[in-house]
Amino acid sequence: MIFFILLFVPVGNMVEKTSLRTTAIISSGLTTLGNGLKLFATSPDMFYVALIAQIICAIAEIFMLITPSKVASVWFGAEEVSTACAIGVLGSQMGTALGLVVPTLIVNESDDNSKIEKGLSEMFTYNAVASTTIFVSVLLFFRSKPPSPPSQSQVCLLMKPEDENIMTYWSATKEFMRNKDFLLVLFSMGIGVGFWTASGMIINQIYVHFFPTESIAVLGILTAVSCVAGGSLGTMFFGYILDVTHKFRLVTFSVLLLNTITFTIQAYYFLTSNFIGVIISVPINGFFNGSLMVISFEYAIETTYPIPEAFGASMLNVVIYIFAIIYVVGLNIVFETAGFLVGHIIMGISLLAATLSVLLISPELRRRNANLMSPSNIK
Repeated sequence: MIFFILLFVPVGNMVEKTSLRTTAIISSGLTTLGNGLKLFATSPDMFYVALIAQIICAIAEIFMLITPSKVASVWFGAEEVSTACAIGVLGSQMGTALGLVVPTLIVNESDDNSKIEKGLSEMFTYNAVASTTIFVSVLLFFRSKPPSPPSQSQVCLLMKPEDENIMTYWSATKEFMRNKDFLLVLFSMGIGVGFWTASGMIINQIYVHFFPTESIAVLGILTAVSCVAGGSLGTMFFGYILDVTHKFRLVTFSVLLLNTITFTIQAYYFLTSNFIGVIISVPINGFFNGSLMVISFEYAIETTYPIPEAFGASMLNVVIYIFAIIYVVGLNIVFETAGFLVGHIIMGISLLAATLSVLLISPELRRRNANLMSPSNIK
């Protein structure tokens, strides 16, 4: 989170000034380098190597996080762009789910350091092989753009004078500050997706407090199931719904409302220490909460077109991470000073505020309007 907030401006500018292929090569190349370095960081005295490797991977992730919406816009038509973006987000969500489960299966808890080192070595090897395979695939097969633009909105961008296509991040930010709809998207999705981003850390503290005798492994499985529910099922479903209906405000409001309702049910089961209720409600809430990621990316692009996608996506991610940090730090303080009931009330009120703010967004969809233009109307 910290590295994204620090580096999103130069990375966003780099993504827009270079090709998608260059962006993909940099991202996958840095990931491969970072995972390769981790092979030398299995022993305790090499912790600094692991830290350097993780920093490299964190920088690579910045490129990865702001490109799904751009890849979808450049490569896919108006009736499939949200589904394509959902597939891009799906990879990130599934990676999170695997990251919650796989390490616990490979690296077993032990008092024997040699066994832990062996487990770490095995896990790092798998990561290095996977990232190297992806890097080579990008070098061989990934192209920056299709032979012809897939949508009218892309045609409009290509037909603009070259000097109008040159935009810095700071000039884009000035446009963002004058765009009420985008600011409302930042607020509503910053809270919604920020809560999803922070929930992995928050729910651990809540779970241990209310179920101190239950295995922590159950929580890992629950969180992974939530990622799968939201990351694969929910993301693909709502991405498809957006492509079919283009009802961004209605879909966003509905998902945020259902997210608030299912969170309230989940909170009730936690506060009453109902273990079965928690097991059922956490994945259901994850279905709606995890789905907000693709909706947020697509809504941001719809409200900021024709500003480059990387600028809007990176600004959205920064706001999401800021809200996530506020959630984690703020709720830890609230839990310790005022209790878990007050903390859950604060979370519920914030999610409700995000839901209601969507009603203030205008129905205008800039990218959609561009796609509906006839070629004769393009200037």
